[in-house]
Amino acid sequence: MSEKQTLRTCIGCRQRVEKKLLTRIIQVNAELVIDHKNRLGSRGANIHPSLECLNWAVKTKAFHKALKFSGALNTSQVLNEFSSEVP
Repeated sequence: MSEKQTLRTCIGCRQRVEKKLLTRIIQVNAELVIDHKNRLGSRGANIHPSLECLNWAVKTKAFHKALKFSGALNTSQVLNEFSSEVP
């Protein structure tokens, strides 16, 4: 019997892919934090680890919708980490 794949939707590009291909991001106070081990308790948003998806999610306020948060969000930590992963 084959393993059941867990699909999630990227909040940037809206593409449905396997969970392991996405990065989970949560909100702590007014700052976005990457949940590397997928164990932090909080509402989370899944996104491809790419600047293109991150920029699109910020532009469309997808983080606000997914995390049910109104107000300004600090994306600096996520932006720094995604920028360092680009070759």
